[in-house]
Amino acid sequence: MRSLLLTGLLLFMGILQVRGAGDSTALVIIERITLEGNKITRPGIILRELRFSAGDTMTAQTLPSALQRSRENVFNTALFNVVDIDTVRLSSAPTCLEVFVRVIERWYIWPIPYIEFPNRNINAWMKTFDFRKLTYGLNFKFFNARGRNETLTLLIHLGFNQQVGFTYQTPCLNKKQTWGFGFGGAYSRNRSLIIGTTGNKSNYLDTAGGSLQQRALGFIEGYFRPNLYSYHILALGYDYYHFADTLLKIPGYLADSTADQSFFTLHYKYKLDHRDVRYYPLQGFYFDLELTKRGFAAEPVNLFSIQSAFRKYWKFTERWYLAAGATAKWSWPDDQPFFLQRGVGYGRDIIRGFEYYSINGSWFGLVKTNLKFALIKPRIGKIPFIHTPKFGVIPYGLFLNLFVDAGYVNNSVARVKQNNPLVNTILAGYGLSIDFITYYDIVLDLNFAMNSLGEPGIYIHFIAPI
Repeated sequence: MRSLLLTGLLLFMGILQVRGAGDSTALVIIERITLEGNKITRPGIILRELRFSAGDTMTAQTLPSALQRSRENVFNTALFNVVDIDTVRLSSAPTCLEVFVRVIERWYIWPIPYIEFPNRNINAWMKTFDFRKLTYGLNFKFFNARGRNETLTLLIHLGFNQQVGFTYQTPCLNKKQTWGFGFGGAYSRNRSLIIGTTGNKSNYLDTAGGSLQQRALGFIEGYFRPNLYSYHILALGYDYYHFADTLLKIPGYLADSTADQSFFTLHYKYKLDHRDVRYYPLQGFYFDLELTKRGFAAEPVNLFSIQSAFRKYWKFTERWYLAAGATAKWSWPDDQPFFLQRGVGYGRDIIRGFEYYSINGSWFGLVKTNLKFALIKPRIGKIPFIHTPKFGVIPYGLFLNLFVDAGYVNNSVARVKQNNPLVNTILAGYGLSIDFITYYDIVLDLNFAMNSLGEPGIYIHFIAPI
């Protein structure tokens, strides 16, 4: 009798749920979660990224958002090419749902070809196309080792500059996957170095034989991820440099006049990451804060820096998007050894239109904006002649961007200011760009820019501009 009453009650609740589909307060129960396609990845790695667990009760209003954010979280592990999440109502209990998480795993072992340009970026190198000074080799990447999202990287770089090394990272020290750690080391020899700037263009020094600089480094780092979107990273590193006598005579390049210099580095980074897709975000926001101390006690290097970035992404319609970002860095003292100093013109910290320039200083501010239009909205396609889903199923998209960037770099060192007119000046660049995105986090950005000096240019990047 009790079982009949219970069955009748559940059926009645199910009828109410169907009739009140528009009722945002109606409740549903996540009865179970079923994973499909994870042949290597352990279930706990996927379940950690979900906004719900088996047995949770949710409202109909919050369920779609939780499913979407969970799909994005699983995709952002960078372990899968495709992630789909949907639900099915159980016939025995219509208020209960079974959640299906279907993934297509990536290929996890990669001998990735490596090319390093003697210049700061590919755009500066393309002005000379000097193939003699290229560094080439392989990065052997072992992603998702043991199915636990561990990564082992082996570096073998040859050519004009050489490097060998390794890194290991795991996010799974405890059952809740809140703690992780990594470590690594490398040895490098440089026959070509940027030793300064004149006219905000890099000055290079080469040697035909031997090396100008040798470096050995090691580090260990710990990670703490208290929730789905917050990250804390604390790292301790040790660097040893041996410099050729030629470098000892260059004003401002080194911390002192000794050929052998070593120092410890303590680095802390906090990240708050609510982006929908990390390698090419269209919605959400990102914030980070970095504190770095190089050198302690009697070590020749004594630097401290604070750097922070904030990026925000908006979706207006199915095709129109807006992105804006700001980055700022403060470092002390003002007069820093050049081989450790970085300003605007390195990595992500660029003003589009100034790719050929290097603007160094003790602090800088940078603002970027992008108005995007989806020429081809992100979608999933299939390559008919490739039968493995790791490569045959391909996500892709194409975007047209209108952008405006601006920045300012402060440098109070007299010998630098007199030879580099772009420091202590507001700089700006604007133009159009086309972004192609596809699987394995590939981004190809081709931009047509004009800078505030009146110089037009065409530039290539392999990272999302904001």
